[in-house]
Amino acid sequence: MDRDAVLEIYDRLIAKHDGLARKGKATAYTAVNGNMFSFVGPDGEMCIRLPKDEIVAFGKDYANDPVIRHNSVMDGYVAVPKDLLHNYATLTVWFAKSVAFANGLKSKPTKKKN
Repeated sequence: MDRDAVLEIYDRLIAKHDGLARKGKATAYTAVNGNMFSFVGPDGEMCIRLPKDEIVAFGKDYANDPVIRHNSVMDGYVAVPKDLLHNYATLTVWFAKSVAFANGLKSKPTKKKN
């Protein structure tokens, strides 16, 4: 699936949650209170952030290889496989779990310069 098709799915997922907006250009992402919790990379791979117990549950049905970006493992993230991208109803449930997890995280201060 090409990146534009993944971004269409991503935008539909985001639209289901009040107050969320897609940010970024090369890497589209969502964040709550300064905590990024999902993204679509330049390669079109969608990744979501989940709590440890949900990562285990996710791994029972889908590949659960580490998400690596810029030569670093992104702890707490899982890559959304293509078969899940094609199952919008199930993907909606997983994305909602990611949103709920992000809403429960401590706020991070922004690093914007004045």
